[in-house]
Amino acid sequence: MSRSALALCVPAFLAACVGAEVTTPPVNITPKVQADAVGLDVYARPRAQGNPVPRFRGQETLTIRTRGKGEKGGNTEISGLACTLDSGIYTARFQTPANVIVPNYGPNSPAVFVRCMHPDGRSGSTTVSPYNFTAAQRSNNAVGAGVLGALVVGAINAASINPEKDEFKYYPVTVNVK
Repeated sequence: MSRSALALCVPAFLAACVGAEVTTPPVNITPKVQADAVGLDVYARPRAQGNPVPRFRGQETLTIRTRGKGEKGGNTEISGLACTLDSGIYTARFQTPANVIVPNYGPNSPAVFVRCMHPDGRSGSTTVSPYNFTAAQRSNNAVGAGVLGALVVGAINAASINPEKDEFKYYPVTVNVK
């Protein structure tokens, strides 16, 4: 392939990987037990009463997109689908693509179930769990160290995991509508 052809293909390929811009305001969750919540913290009042509930660490932004068969037949991002998010302790309703603001409880953050419906009756769903972002960053740093370095860093990483101090996040969610 010539350099000029490659110069044209690379930006087109990268543009195809980028999802639709999220132009709507972020969506806040709705606690299932309103009386226990203060803002996003669904455990605020039980914690204030001395109950052993997860520590509130702030908020995370969870980006949610939908993909499926497009008008021209290929698998493409589909915008404007109605979706619900349910974690067991909070819910949210939105249209994709969306940024949903969720509470961060570190390793005690719940898995979230997302279901989206297409107007033609197709639907899709997925569940996503939080992951230890701090440990993932340490592991990524080990990749360039070769096999022996990766083993050493992996052992150090395993010994360094501290769920109380490590940062936890959710991967962006893509719901495939079939």
